[in-house]
Formats: sequence, structure tokens, C-alpha cells
Amino acid sequence: MPKNNKGQNAFYFFMIDWKKEQEKAGKSFPEGLRDVQRDPQLSIDWKNMPAHQKGQYEARAKDSKVKSQGTTAKKTTLGENIADLLAAEKKKQEFQQNMLQYIDSVISMGVQHNSLGKMKFMLVHANWFYRREVGINQYDFCPAEFAVAEFSLDRGIENVYHEVVSTKIPLGWRKDALETSQETHKITIEHPNGQSDFAYMYRRLVKVLASNKTGDKYPPLFTMKDLTPAINSLLKRMCEAAGNLDNFVIYSLEALFAALRNVATQNVKDDCSIPLVVAENEFGKDTFSSVAGLECEFHKLLDAPQYCSMSIVKRWGFTICDYSCEYLDIPMIEGVHYPMNKLSFNSRTAGTLNIQMNNLSINDHNNVGVSMTGVSADHRRKVSERTEKDEQRRRNVCKSLEIIDHSKYTSNTVRILRLSVLISNLLLLNKIRVL
Repeated sequence: MPKNNKGQNAFYFFMIDWKKEQEKAGKSFPEGLRDVQRDPQLSIDWKNMPAHQKGQYEARAKDSKVKSQGTTAKKTTLGENIADLLAAEKKKQEFQQNMLQYIDSVISMGVQHNSLGKMKFMLVHANWFYRREVGINQYDFCPAEFAVAEFSLDRGIENVYHEVVSTKIPLGWRKDALETSQETHKITIEHPNGQSDFAYMYRRLVKVLASNKTGDKYPPLFTMKDLTPAINSLLKRMCEAAGNLDNFVIYSLEALFAALRNVATQNVKDDCSIPLVVAENEFGKDTFSSVAGLECEFHKLLDAPQYCSMSIVKRWGFTICDYSCEYLDIPMIEGVHYPMNKLSFNSRTAGTLNIQMNNLSINDHNNVGVSMTGVSADHRRKVSERTEKDEQRRRNVCKSLEIIDHSKYTSNTVRILRLSVLISNLLLLNKIRVL
């Protein structure tokens, strides 16, 4: 990058144009101008540029200085106004604080009125084809699919609104769209049966949210922290298409999960509270990712059900219930608070172990009441019944949170540990099937 101010400003404008040309050719820069600066071809193209073209960029830089009316505001090397960055960071911190205060107040109200299990929370997930930078740290995501659902601890996931989206892929972005689709959700670009009317999607969305409005405000939408920019982009498209300026609020699902978990276990003898960073780690494990049958009709035909937005919001509900309901004495209902088959696992993953389940099964179907050890079903039920005291003791024991530091293990050790866990699960599943 040129060192003098005049050259540096001209180079900044050159970077903007160079980035646009590279994106049209199919190249992507996930981190925006920071990625552009790292590309060695940028400097090569600048050095080889004819003098008259450089003069055009220098003229643009000069005009920019005139328009700024001699301002002396400090800027970063990327031309970002430092004062604006500080203001944006302050706004971000205030938003985080307001979010945590909102979650705490709502949950406290639910506890106070003994209605926590009935309180409704709106969850949203989205998949996309590509993202492009439209400003400093601002991105536009081309949506591929989304799902919005109502969640409560009593009733689990309800009222799911799901759409596979069809939208025109601009020239220069088809490669990114195809790669993202193949690596994740498998949705065909410009899908002929997808929904393309964003105004219609807006009307359907607000209809789902309407029953939970407070005054004239829609309830906040909860999603995982890293998905917030994609959800913001999707909502912006809907609002613009509908000619509406609704200001939807998007909050962290991990923060909600942590708050519900902590209030659920506050009366447990041992301290079971978890900080937000641990909650993010636990929630990110996606414990129920291998459960089949939760996906939409479109993804039932594809080999990527775990990426389906409908499946994901349902799994989010299962995860929250799994860590909270037991401590709140909320009866766990199959299909509502946990999957229809809680021990489901991904058959494709199991197949990679080259283990034949038929070799582990019992062929004598007349002895279905007897386990592999010869113990009868009646005897198992008798010895496994819990007394009231045993049940209370079990409820007072915290669900342990296992945090594994993989840096302490070699890659071979990690693979062996994973293999051992999968084999143990297969053996356990076979025993339970026999029972």
C-alpha cells in the first residue's frame, strides 16, 4: 500500500473497484476489505496500472477530501472513521445489556407468577446461498430457507412457519451459491417450487408473531449468535418487499438457554449455574443433530436433513427442554420435549464403522422378553423401579456439563475416543432394542 496520504487514499478507492471486479469473476472475500488487502495480486495490479488511471483514482481521493470539508476525524487504514467505530461498539454493548435485562425480567416474571412453562419464545433459523459485503462489517445474505417457530417449556415447539426460498442469483455469485448448497443444505439454486414473494413471506411471518405482540411491538426473535446477520438480512428483504419499516429485534438464543437453565436449577443443592460462554459451547454441540424425521418434506428427499431449518429449530427446543424441564418438574413428553426415539443416531455415521447390526441382534424372536444376559423383563422392571426418595435424590443431582479440551489430545487419540463412544452407543442401542 502506498505510504503517502494522497496515494493511500487513491489506493483505497482502487481497492473498492478491484474487489468488485474480482467478485464478478467469482472470487469471494468473507472478511471484506481485510481479505482484499491480504491478496498479493492487489498490489501487483496497482503497480502495473498506467499513470493516467492512477490519476483518476487520485482525483477521486481529492474530491473525497473536498466533500469532507476539511474534517480531521481519525480513520483506520481501511478508511473507517474511528469515532464511528467506537460509537458502533458502544451501541453493540448497550444492545447486549438490554437483551440480558429483557431475558432476565421476562423469566423473573414467569417465576414470580408460576407461569414460566407457559411463556412463549419465538425461534428463527435461516440457510443461505452466499453473502456479499454491502458496507463495513455489513453483509447481504441470499436466503435459501428459513423456519420460525413458537417455543415454550410446557408444549415444546409449535406453529412452525417454514419456507424454501427461490431468488435470482446475480451474475458472479452462482459459484458461491452452488458450493454453499452442496456443502450444507443441498437446496437447488433458483428452485422452481421455492417461494419468491418476500411480501407474502412478510405477511405470513407477522401473522405467526401477532399472537405474542406486546402492544404494537412484535416479540423478539431468538437465534444463535452467529446467525444474527443472516436473519437481519432476511427480515430486511421481507420488510422492503412489503413496504414496511418494522424494526424486528433479534436476541441471542444461547443467552436465553443459559437463563432458562440457570433459573431451572437455582433450587438444586449443588450450584448448577452456567456462564454464557459455557452455554454457547453446550448449545453448539447440537446433541440431537442425528435425529431423523424432524426435517421438512423437501429435505426428506435429500441427504442433508441435519441442515434443514425446520429440523434445527425443533432440535433447539429439545435441547432447552433437555437441560431445563426436569428441574422445573415439567413432565417430559415424547415428541414434544425430546425426539420420538431419543436414542436415534445417524445410520450413515454408524455405517462408516463397518459394523453390521445384524451380528449383534438376537435372532430368536420368541425370547423378546429376555435380554442378552437372560434377565426377564419383569425382573428388570422390579429392580429398576425408583422409590420416591431415590427419585428426589436423582432430581437434586445436577446434569454434568462435559467440556473437552481437544488441545490436550493428539488427533489419533481423539479419533479413538470418538470411535469408542460410537461403538458403546451401538451396543447400548442393541440391548435396549432387545429389551
